Amino acid sequence: MKPVIILIKPQLAENIGMVARAMKNCCLEELRIVAPEQSPTLEIALRASSGSEEILTNAKIFDTTQDAIKDLEIVYSATARPRHQVKQVMTAEYMAQNYPLDKKTGFMFGCERTGLENDDISLTDAIVEVPLNPEHSSLNLAQAVLILSYEYYKTTISVEPSRFITNGGQIASKEKLIKFLSKLNEDIKQSPRLRDEDHTQSLLRNINNIFTRAQLTEQELNSLYGIVNILKDH
Repeated sequence: MKPVIILIKPQLAENIGMVARAMKNCCLEELRIVAPEQSPTLEIALRASSGSEEILTNAKIFDTTQDAIKDLEIVYSATARPRHQVKQVMTAEYMAQNYPLDKKTGFMFGCERTGLENDDISLTDAIVEVPLNPEHSSLNLAQAVLILSYEYYKTTISVEPSRFITNGGQIASKEKLIKFLSKLNEDIKQSPRLRDEDHTQSLLRNINNIFTRAQLTEQELNSLYGIVNILKDH
């Protein structure tokens, strides 16, 4: 089950809107708000949500933290401040890797000015921290929501760690690349500036490495042919 985002006494409607935007980035849908100072459906919140208005209009408002979490099975509190409570503390990454998929779970965040109160944290199962600069570890509300939500979201998707974009172009085959390099090598060998055979072979080898490493498209190869021909004319 996807986590529920719980905001405790948020102060600014704009921040609530940005939280909704962060949630939608990570495919989260349910927002619960305890005693907000401003309505989550104010125009400034809707604008800040940037296309996530349905999260705000469907947000559930509660008077107390207890009411907001009573139907949940596990609740994590997000805080970077020492609380001097007997409580498991984990990184956001560890939490996500051990996320209880079969349990109804909530991520709880405090207000912008002071964060979560100790009484609220005492109602949660564990504290989640984001390892940051120890001299400045403060995050704004939407940033904190985004980090925890994204760590969870990463466990639900499979994405290539790296990819090469050709914008529709076809990578040139080795046959075409070798043909181009043969022409280029022959043109270079005709230069009177080459000092000796060893220098020439080293230069050609370096040039071959440059172009074979580049993953050239056929269009790029054609452009290089054009450049070589232009230079020969001069």
